[in-house]
Amino acid sequence: MAFYNSPEEMYKARASRFKKDGDIHWAKAKNGDGDYHYGKAKKCYNEAKINEEKAKKAKGLSFKRKSKAGRG
Repeated sequence: MAFYNSPEEMYKARASRFKKDGDIHWAKAKNGDGDYHYGKAKKCYNEAKINEEKAKKAKGLSFKRKSKAGRG
């Protein structure tokens, strides 16, 4: 995972993206484009909530591997 410095940063970025997508689908649904966009907005908002919770749990973690004891 070279792009993100930590799992917390990754989950925050995912949550932000899902929130943005949800806002887009919600706007389309409110403009009369139908049930499809209501469902997609609900799904996106749910995924954003899940990723925000994962970011809170991942606070302080890193992608660095732990060294294995007794190797070599």
